[in-house]
Amino acid sequence: MAVRRLSSLSTARNPVLVRPKDPETVALKQAVSRPSTMYWFLMVSDLATAIWMYTVGPWLDTTSKFTATGTLGGHHVLLMIVAIVGFLMLAALAVLTDNFTHSTRNLAIARNIACIISIVALTGLLALILMALLSRVLFGPLRP
Repeated sequence: MAVRRLSSLSTARNPVLVRPKDPETVALKQAVSRPSTMYWFLMVSDLATAIWMYTVGPWLDTTSKFTATGTLGGHHVLLMIVAIVGFLMLAALAVLTDNFTHSTRNLAIARNIACIISIVALTGLLALILMALLSRVLFGPLRP
């Protein structure tokens, strides 16, 4: 620890112990400056995907090959588990990183892994939406 005065204009001569700044935490605080809204959106999306797979997953698997794209080829249970794991990881990281505002190197790695897991869980929904839009463009309106 370094000893320095509290203020250069101070008339008192009482030294104050100041802990030097760690360069690693200063760099990580600058890297965490992007908004944390994306992580909260992923948490909500993971929870919605888990509920969606629990309620509609078996129907999506068995109805047709088109609806099976929403469950990544008929794997609704696996997709529900991946969504729950992504949600729980992001929820734990929200507590540990003070709402995604502070981070260390290990927490940043864990946050990136949780985001990858969450995006994998959301690819089924994204594939279903893209297939629906593509079929709308190719075949036109569905009404006679």
